[in-house]
Amino acid sequence: MGALSTGVTERIGVAHDMKKLDLKQIKRKRWLLDKGTKIFRVEEAKEFVERLGLVSTLTNKHLPSLAKAIYTEDLPGRFDADQRLWDFVHVLVTRKWAYYGRISGDHNILMSLKLLPHYLHLYPVPDYVQLYEQKLLSEMAKSVMDLLHNEGPLMTGQLREKMALASSPEKKKLTQALTELQRKSLICCSGKVTKDHYRWRFGIWAPVDKWMPRRVKIRARALSDEEARRKIIEKYIYATMKTTPDAIARFFNWPLYEVKSIVSTMIDKELVSSYNHLGEQYLFKGNL
Repeated sequence: MGALSTGVTERIGVAHDMKKLDLKQIKRKRWLLDKGTKIFRVEEAKEFVERLGLVSTLTNKHLPSLAKAIYTEDLPGRFDADQRLWDFVHVLVTRKWAYYGRISGDHNILMSLKLLPHYLHLYPVPDYVQLYEQKLLSEMAKSVMDLLHNEGPLMTGQLREKMALASSPEKKKLTQALTELQRKSLICCSGKVTKDHYRWRFGIWAPVDKWMPRRVKIRARALSDEEARRKIIEKYIYATMKTTPDAIARFFNWPLYEVKSIVSTMIDKELVSSYNHLGEQYLFKGNL
């Protein structure tokens, strides 16, 4: 990356010496990658998400993974490990200890309830009826939202049954509609259902606006744009361990100049720090 800007680079002043930062060791501790630090209980998963703010479920080249942080060596196989992961995720969202949904269009993320108001401030849940009237929502997606508002939360299979979708093209349209609704932050996972004769537990969908705790909505309205972005950036820097303003701007699809301005202020206030590695300027937030 180029310098944050000539002025910003100068203001960084004495940055962390890369040699003094054992980033690999800090990452192993922060992401719970060592055997002795693994998650055994869902309450520990809650603390993990709260501490990091943003967590991927399976794998993400940027963010820590809940799957990798959970202890699974006592389980016989991959299926059981996946089941434990999703059981934890479903408990987190059922108890409203964390939000699980798609943010910035393409990232399925677990987000702490403490960070969620900041994201909600910047990305308010849209009115799906208005989107439909503006031709920004498909007919199938509108039908799904109507059904979830009137009869939800529901599993994908229940949606198919209630909408009488039998053919493969119709089922494919429903799958596309569910993806569309997630990308527009209109629906989220809200829990799970166990069905007879199935080993797998099934997730259930709910409108984000109905799932969202009232306190989150109130807090979101009280924030300013800059305050919301600053907190999200701070948590992203902490969670990712090693990032740049360019990477932050790409991940959240924000204007780079805004990210650079906020990062510059955060460095001045010593909320985050920076270090130079092989001519590249990286951002870091300390404390485990």
